[in-house]
Formats: sequence, C-alpha cells, structure tokens
Amino acid sequence: MRALVTGRNLLALLLAGTLAAAYFFWNIERQSHQLITTEDIVASRLEHMSDLIAGIGTAQQSYVAPGQLDEPWFERMSALVQQLSDEVTAVGPMLRSPDAPGALMGLVESTDAVMATDRRTRQNLSLGQDLMAADVIFSDGRNILDAMIARVHDLQRAERAYYGAELAGLSRERWLVLGLLSLGWVGAIGVIGAVGRGFTLRHPSTVARGALSPVEGQAGREGPPSGDERAATRSGPAAAPADPGPYPSVDLSAAAALCTDVSRVTDTAGLAGLLGRAASILDASGAIVWMSAGDQLFAVLGHGYPPEVVGRFGPLGRAADNAAAAAWRTGRLTVVTGTDTTSGGVVAPMFGPERCIGVLALEMRSRREQDPVIQAVAGMIAAQLAAAVSAWPAASHQQAPADPAEARSA
Repeated sequence: MRALVTGRNLLALLLAGTLAAAYFFWNIERQSHQLITTEDIVASRLEHMSDLIAGIGTAQQSYVAPGQLDEPWFERMSALVQQLSDEVTAVGPMLRSPDAPGALMGLVESTDAVMATDRRTRQNLSLGQDLMAADVIFSDGRNILDAMIARVHDLQRAERAYYGAELAGLSRERWLVLGLLSLGWVGAIGVIGAVGRGFTLRHPSTVARGALSPVEGQAGREGPPSGDERAATRSGPAAAPADPGPYPSVDLSAAAALCTDVSRVTDTAGLAGLLGRAASILDASGAIVWMSAGDQLFAVLGHGYPPEVVGRFGPLGRAADNAAAAAWRTGRLTVVTGTDTTSGGVVAPMFGPERCIGVLALEMRSRREQDPVIQAVAGMIAAQLAAAVSAWPAASHQQAPADPAEARSA
C-alpha cells in the first residue's frame, strides 16, 4: 500500500511539473514570437528610413538638374522630410539596443541640418545663383545625408544583435526547462521502479492480489474449505496482473542518450545514424534535416526515404505554404495533423547563435504528432542537432529544384 501511495504521489508531482513546464514552454514560445514580430517591424521601418533619406538626396539634386521645374521637387522634398520625422518618432519606442537613444538623437539633429541646407539652397536658387545652390547640395547636403544613412545602418546592426541575443537566451531557457523535466521523469521512474521492486520482495503475495483463490483469501479462517470453495480453486482462471500504471509515451532515457551522442558526433555519416535513432525513439516513419541558405531551405539529411527521393526535396522558400517553411520562418514548433489516409508531422526549429538555421521535420505514425511529450522531445533533439550542424557549409543555391509532382511536403 505504501508503494502505491508513493507511486501516485510521484506521478502527481510529475504531472504538476509537466504542466508547469508546458506553461514555461508556451510563455517562451510567445516571447519568441513577439521578438521575431517586433524585429521584423523595426527592420522594415529602418529600411524605409534609408529609402526616405536616399529620396531626399534625389529630390535636392533635381533642384539643379537642367530642364527640371523646381516647385514640384520643393514639394517632394518637404513631404519626404516630414515622413522621415514621423518615422523617427514612430520607431523610437520600438528600439531596444543600448545605442538606440543616441542614434535617434543624431538622426533628429541631422534632419534639422538637412532642412537648414535646403533653405540655403532654395534661397540661392531664388537669387539665380544655381552654382552656389549646387555646391550646397553636393557638399554639405550630401555629407549630412551620407552620415544619416550610416547611422541608420548602425542602428540596424545593433537591433539585430539585440534580438539575436534575446532569442538565444530564450533558446537556453528551453533547454533548461526541458532538461529539468527530463531529469524529473527519469528520476521519478527510477524511484517508482525501486520502490516497486522493494515492495515485491517484502510482500510477494501482493504482486497479483487479484489472482488469489477463495481458499487463499480465507487462510485465517479455521476449518477446511467448503466444496464450492474447492471447485472455485480448481476451475477459476487466474486474474490478470494489476495495471502497472501510466508510462511516458517516449523513452526519455534513450532520448537523453541520443542527445549526448549527437553532441559528440564528428562526421555526417555518424549524424545520419543518429537521425535514424531519433526517428525510432519518436516512432516517426521518416525524418529530414532542412538547413537554411539565404532565403531557402535545403534538405541535407534524411532517414526513412531513399537517397534519391531526399535529393528531390526542396528547395523551399521562406514564404512557402509548408510546415517546414512555417517553422523556420516563425521559429516555433509546427504540427501537421494526420488523417486516416495521410501521415501527420512535427517540425521543430533549430536555432543558431542569432536566428533559426533550419528545422527537423518528422513524419509521424498513428496520430502521434498530437502527443505533447513527442513534441517536447522533438524540440529537444532539434536543439541538439542545431549545435552539431551549425558548422556545415551552406547548401548550394545551384541545387536543382524538385519536381512538384515528386517532391513530398514535410
């Protein structure tokens, strides 16, 4: 009885720990999604600022271009300066890098300087001094605009570094939570097994309590058994052993050993064998490692498919309507629900130091893609694979595209 109570208490703790880990994973994924979304918005706004600054330079140069009317370009110039000022004001609260406040202040001051040079240029033009106006545009004005573009580029680099560091920190948190959860499961299963074995040695008659005959059940009663009891003893079938209790859907010890072996792999051939072990642990019929090169994903390693078939997969564009592309694009684990006629899938992102560098795509059997333990362990294996393949050279852009009729969607 004590072993049963101990086992139930441990399982309750494990379930509570799993729910807590699931919440942490959800929170980490939410933060990652917010960071990626904000990074894209900031990058788009900074790129727009660069375009506006370049447009200001073009508009000013058109003041002194032969055959051009000044008034339309004056209006164009004023509109671009106003758009730039609005963009600087809007992007300010979104910037997170330490250099952002100083860079924004410099952009505001440079915008004021551009307006001052523009007023000088227009004054010279109104006096008919076209050469002096051109000198202001191509000397003072050009230098100010070049400095502004350089400052915007510095801001872009600083923001990319900030968001890359934040995403890497969230990736480390994923590892920490997953490691603690795995250790908790492995340790609890070991404790339950040890307690169960000790209880069996102390109380062998309780192993199959349901199989006790009526005679054995009345051992404390005086007198011989009745005729009905003897008949029941001879003919009654033995009852099935008691239910041993729930088990995790994945062998976590095997998954931990796999991650250890992946961290030690030194060649591609060894990694291919480990990918097969990963598919076996997760009960997947096939597995493919996709790596990014530029704005495309390339299938670089596969298990469960003929080599010639893997060679025909991809490449996939970043915007492709595909689970692998979606996981790469968002940095979030993607699940494809299977049907009675099609297999499901789990696609786990692989993160490098700065951003998502590829995905691990798994083709699942028997609707296993909905199992949260399968999903968590797939993410753990993908994270470990990322460290092993991050040093590979980028896939060639010259790889022949797959025939849409032959390529399979991950």
